[in-house]
Amino acid sequence: MRKFVSIITLVILMVVVAACGSNSGNNSSTSSASPSASSQASNDTAQSSAAPSEAPKFKTVDSKATASVLEATLGQVPQPSKPYKIGVVLKTLSNEHWQEMKKGYEEAAAKYGVTVDVQAAKDESDLTGQLQIAETMLNKGYDAIAVSPLSSSNLQPALDKAKSLNIPVINVDDSKVEATVFVGGDHREMGAMAAAYISSKLGGKGEVGQVEGQAGSPAALQRIDGYKSGMTDDLKLVASQPGDWDRLKALEATNNMLKANPNIKAIYANNDTMALGVVEALKNNKRTDIIVIGTDGVPDAIESIRKGELTGSIATFPYDMGYTAVEVTIRLLEGQEVPNTIVSRQELVDKDNVDQLFPK
Repeated sequence: MRKFVSIITLVILMVVVAACGSNSGNNSSTSSASPSASSQASNDTAQSSAAPSEAPKFKTVDSKATASVLEATLGQVPQPSKPYKIGVVLKTLSNEHWQEMKKGYEEAAAKYGVTVDVQAAKDESDLTGQLQIAETMLNKGYDAIAVSPLSSSNLQPALDKAKSLNIPVINVDDSKVEATVFVGGDHREMGAMAAAYISSKLGGKGEVGQVEGQAGSPAALQRIDGYKSGMTDDLKLVASQPGDWDRLKALEATNNMLKANPNIKAIYANNDTMALGVVEALKNNKRTDIIVIGTDGVPDAIESIRKGELTGSIATFPYDMGYTAVEVTIRLLEGQEVPNTIVSRQELVDKDNVDQLFPK
């Protein structure tokens, strides 16, 4: 009997031990699985946070080139693989410069079979209105957007959104902003070119004036600075007044200059609209001895040069800028690698070369 009880006790102990071992194994399994799952989750989280955002499909290289060099390097503009839609935000359409640029956009779009939607702020002080136009365009799902900002910051929210949507931004003329590609001229050089021309005509000496563009406009600031850089002890800037890109304001500014500085021999206006206002003021004051240089080379200015009224203009060929912007956009959308700066043509036009540069 005692032996039997011992056997029964042994059996019970074996069962208990086996059960404990089984539970211990299960606990170990659970314990080892938890760190593994936790580790995996941590790895997944780390990989998710460390994973780079989708790389832009638009390729650029940090260099400068003209439109002609671009074609010589990359060949003809590729045929678009789809009917791309491009939104275009201009500064205004009340100025001939931007009207000519609009024509360039539209004619290039017609040639290549793409669509452009060209809109502009009501005037060059409508910073908020221009931003609203850009934001609306981004909500329409365009393939690309081309902008000519009124300031260096007013379109920043739209530029940020375009970047998040991986939509290429073509920055055309005037304010340089964060964009995929810039197409335009060197505004500081424009002012310097005007100063050099005036200096050559005046023998390097005399009193000169300037009519400035919109306060705060990057283009105006750079042209003003470029013009001032050409001044010397003998070639003196005695008056520089705001004209705000407006013809009537430029006329009034010129009247003020002539009263205060009757010996002025030349006036540089930061754009052609103002230059034509200067010409009108000189007519009213019967002053035919003053050199007047404008900027942009718009049709009315070219005609005035032909008539012998406006002395000259730094032509920026806005039609070409718009046309080139469309071509560059197509190259980007078709996967070509393009320079991030496309330098547009700028030349001083006067009576000696007007017919060559702008044939009738």
